[in-house]
Amino acid sequence: MIIVSNILQFYTTYYPIIMTLIWILGSWISGNQFHTYDSKYDSLLNASVTILLPTFNEEHTVIDTLKSLVALNYTNYNIIVVDDKSNDFTVSVVKKWLLHNTPEVPIKLLELPNNMGKAQALNEAMSYVESEYVLVTDADALLNPNALHQMLKKFDSDNVGAVTGKPVVRNRTTILGRLQTLEYVGIIDRIKRAQDSLFGGIMTVAGVIALYRSEALSDVGGFDKTAVTEDIDMTWRLRRKKWLIHYTPLALTYILVPETFSGYFKQRIRWSVGGLEVFFKNAKWVYHNEDVKQKFLLFDMLFSHIWAWLALITFFQYIIMTIGTQTFSLPGVIILIYIALFSIMICQGIIQDKRHSQLSLHDVFEIPFYSTFYWTTALITAIASQIIVCTLHRRKGSWTSPDRGK
Repeated sequence: MIIVSNILQFYTTYYPIIMTLIWILGSWISGNQFHTYDSKYDSLLNASVTILLPTFNEEHTVIDTLKSLVALNYTNYNIIVVDDKSNDFTVSVVKKWLLHNTPEVPIKLLELPNNMGKAQALNEAMSYVESEYVLVTDADALLNPNALHQMLKKFDSDNVGAVTGKPVVRNRTTILGRLQTLEYVGIIDRIKRAQDSLFGGIMTVAGVIALYRSEALSDVGGFDKTAVTEDIDMTWRLRRKKWLIHYTPLALTYILVPETFSGYFKQRIRWSVGGLEVFFKNAKWVYHNEDVKQKFLLFDMLFSHIWAWLALITFFQYIIMTIGTQTFSLPGVIILIYIALFSIMICQGIIQDKRHSQLSLHDVFEIPFYSTFYWTTALITAIASQIIVCTLHRRKGSWTSPDRGK
């Protein structure tokens, strides 16, 4: 029992350290890789693209998104706005804007008769797609003019099925908004760079900016309407069909994030529940798959959920011991290692960001709270999602209007 206890203690203490080192190493490799572009894929830069914009109660944000889409530095594309039976003025706002504007980009408004959920709304819109590629984004996202061009360049192999870009937080009026800004720069970008460079593909595309090969979407039968997170689910369904999924930090999309803790945890728990769904659906396949990289990508999710419970148990043991012995002590060396590694990681993130995220002094002032914020919320959302999946969860691909801050 003592040996088992020591192993669990080691795992609880060093899992965050090991993962941080992997993220730093993988991001460094990603930043130093020499990417060549095969001229035989020059036709990609004029490939036909359909942008799918699913909406549900987006009256306050959809027009800004449309303005960013028609301003892309690209010519051969069209837009389909698919409204999933909004109960606000989304449809009216879009129709009014189309009536008073004549964009050069063809735009179709598809009104669904019933609320079907995001995944099924995308499937309905897919029946109108005739292009080689499909870009899926959200109705609160503002795409950088060069985003589409940058993603197409990553389809430099015939077996690349999807490419995702880099979200940049644009609402930073609260501490929570600024902490998420650092999270996207310092952790999420690190993780995706590391996964792509070390394991030949990423865990999941970002639903807010994902470019798919139409052939790949057809190969997997479209989006799963029962999936809680259609982007995570689609990533692994593509992977099972041997399609590659890549990441490019050069394709930027400016997003709104929750600015209330209630909205934030609802979002993150939904992501975590969706991740667990994907794990249970794919664990057997990955286990029997000979590709070690595939195993690591999926089972890292399991490792993080195990760590969450062990960390919680260790915390309560520490509290009980402190009360019982009337002494207060902290593992100083371990804490210094945590601080050092997270400082290195955030500095690496800022350097590789190349001012794309336009970090301000207000953002930087949140750095001392950044590490605690990330690992604490990771622990809470992991445990909450496990409880939901084991007790209350029923698979349903519906959606509600999220907290998008200000």
